[in-house]
Amino acid sequence: GAHQAVGCVECRDTGYRGRAGVYEIMVMSDNIKALISADLDLTAMRRQAFKEGTRSLRLSGAQKVSAGLTTLEEVLRVTPQSEQR
Repeated sequence: GAHQAVGCVECRDTGYRGRAGVYEIMVMSDNIKALISADLDLTAMRRQAFKEGTRSLRLSGAQKVSAGLTTLEEVLRVTPQSEQR
């Protein structure tokens, strides 16, 4: 099953030690560059980025859960609900 955080005195009962980053990286392709203008539609740009392989913060976090580095609860707490459609 998924990793469960177990607290102790050292971690102040959080179950976590250190930090693990979750990242969302968007590669600036020609298609995305074409969407950038004074009247930028962020939703359209984000959709195009996902079409081209950008992964959401939640997916990055899910990979950390799968690796046993954190819990699903922590990922849900620190990441926004995905706008990927």
